Amino acid sequence: MKNLLTRTVSGIVFIGIMVGCLLGGDIPYACLMLFLVVGLLSEFYTLTLGKGKWLQKITGLFFGVSLWTAVFFLFKNRSPYSDAMGFVALTMMCFLALWLILPIIQLFRKEEKPFLIIAYVLSGVVYIAVPLSLLNMLGVDGRPVLLGLFIILWSNDVGAYVFGMLFGQKGKHKLLPSVSPKKSWEGFAGGVFAALAAGYTLSSLGMIDYGLFSTLMISLLIAVFGVFGDLVESMLKRSAGVKDSGKIIPGHGGLLDRFDAALLALPVACLYIIISEIF
Repeated sequence: MKNLLTRTVSGIVFIGIMVGCLLGGDIPYACLMLFLVVGLLSEFYTLTLGKGKWLQKITGLFFGVSLWTAVFFLFKNRSPYSDAMGFVALTMMCFLALWLILPIIQLFRKEEKPFLIIAYVLSGVVYIAVPLSLLNMLGVDGRPVLLGLFIILWSNDVGAYVFGMLFGQKGKHKLLPSVSPKKSWEGFAGGVFAALAAGYTLSSLGMIDYGLFSTLMISLLIAVFGVFGDLVESMLKRSAGVKDSGKIIPGHGGLLDRFDAALLALPVACLYIIISEIF
């Protein structure tokens, strides 16, 4: 009961901060997203690189923050096609710079597997900084839409949890037991239903104004890729031998534990929106 109360209170505070920052203008939005870039990358590098290796971690953090900041400032006034081309160019430049710098750093450090460390630093930027940077391409006017995408994602989480607890715990329909033993197909179905219901409601209220069909497609993509995001992070924690990625959110664990689904689901939803606008 105490743990449930802690989770509930921290969850309410967490949602309040998210809503306030997403709708509060450029400065609160930028502060939130940069905090997420730094926090998520820090947890990822702790899981993959372990203790120490501060130079490599700081290098990854620097390029992750730089990529997000560049996308934020360059694409505030949206033009979907030019945004897409600019995003690709910036990302390629970031990885080219990382690829030039990281091997040079490793030359002067005594590491048994230098290229494995380089791969971890690069993969952190791919896994976290690139998806969060992509969200900027919705533009200033798209932040209420981004909040709507989060609401769909949160609805998917709640639906999956409730249906999984009610129908999936005692059954044999496990989704991927080798990675996440508690996830069930019943929970997955409940999450999809809740996401579609949330998408329908948001479309009816005009919060996501892309037409009902597109909104339901976005909701379905969020539900499906949200599960993949959750499973990928479970695989990462299992390989690192930990239960939670961190302890920053009382009762919920680390930032990666809360944003694992968002790192895959929301960029896919944004890509769907951007491609729809281009074509």
